[in-house]
Amino acid sequence: MSSKHFQSVKTNTLEWTHISSTNKDTVEKLRKQFAFHPLDLRDVQPPIQRPKVVVRDGYLFMILLYPVFDRASYEIHVSEVDFFISKDRLVTINTDNLAPIKTLFNSCTKKSTAKNHICISGDISQLLYAILNDLLSAVFPKLVNMQADMDVIENKVFGGFDKHLIQEILRVKMNVMNFRLAMQGHKNVMPKLVELVPEYFSIKNLKIYYDELVRDVYEVWDTVEIQKDRVEALHETNKSMIDYHTNDIIKTLTIFSVIVFPLTLLAAMFGMNVPVPFEDHAAGFWLITIIMLLGSFCMLIFFKHKKWL
Repeated sequence: MSSKHFQSVKTNTLEWTHISSTNKDTVEKLRKQFAFHPLDLRDVQPPIQRPKVVVRDGYLFMILLYPVFDRASYEIHVSEVDFFISKDRLVTINTDNLAPIKTLFNSCTKKSTAKNHICISGDISQLLYAILNDLLSAVFPKLVNMQADMDVIENKVFGGFDKHLIQEILRVKMNVMNFRLAMQGHKNVMPKLVELVPEYFSIKNLKIYYDELVRDVYEVWDTVEIQKDRVEALHETNKSMIDYHTNDIIKTLTIFSVIVFPLTLLAAMFGMNVPVPFEDHAAGFWLITIIMLLGSFCMLIFFKHKKWL
C-alpha cells in the first residue's frame, strides 16, 4: 500500500515504511495494515508528544524530537519523529520532511546510491542506526550556526549601544530553548533503546556504533547547555548596557534641568509685578542676564567638582 504520504521499501531482509502525514486516512491505514496499539496511533497525531520508548506486543514504539531550522525566519522549531521498530519492519513517521530521513529513503529506492546497500543487503539494526545517525549528524551544524549567531551578538554588545539588538538576542535565546526542548529527551530514550532493542533483533555487531550515538547525544546536550549559559550572559550584559545608557540619558537631562533652574527662578522673580532691583537701571536687562548666567555657571562648576559630569 503506497501513496504520496505512505511509501514503502521492501527487500528480503527488511521493510521500511515512511509516512509523511498524520491525517485521519493515514492513521486508519496504519491501524488496518499493522494493528499498532491505539495509544501509539494517538501519539503520532498532533500535538507534539514527549520523547519516549515503550515496549509493545511485537514491536518497540519510540518518539524522538529534533530541531529544525527555518531559513525564512532564522528560527528553530521542534519536529517529531515516530518509530515503530520490529524484527523485520521499520515504520517511521515525520510530517516535516526532515532532510536526513527523506534523503536516506530516496537512496533506498535507487540502485546507484552510496547508502543503497543499507536497504538492499542490510537488516533493521543497520537501517535504524543509519536513520538515527543521520538525524543526529544533522543537529551539529545547527549548533555551529547558533554559536556563530552568538559571536555576532557578542561583537555588537561590546561594539556600542544598539536598541535593536534585544530582538536578535531573544531570537537566539528562543532557538536555544527549542533546541534544548528537542534534545533533552534523547538522554533517556537513546540508552533505553540500546537496552531494549536486542530483544527484537541483534545489534552485537553494531553495539559500538549505538553506544557512540549515546555519547554523541550527551555531547550535543553539553554543548547546548554551554550555549544556554552564554546567551543568558549576553542577555544580561545587553540589559546592563541598556540600563547604563538609560541612566546616562536621565543623568544628562537631570543636570540640564538643574542648570537651567536658576535661570527659571530669576526670570520668575524679575517677572513679578512688584518693584525689583535694576528695574530703572539703563543696563538692567544685561545685569539680570549676567546674574542668571553666573547662577548657571556656578551650578556647572559644582557638578564638575562633584565629578557628576
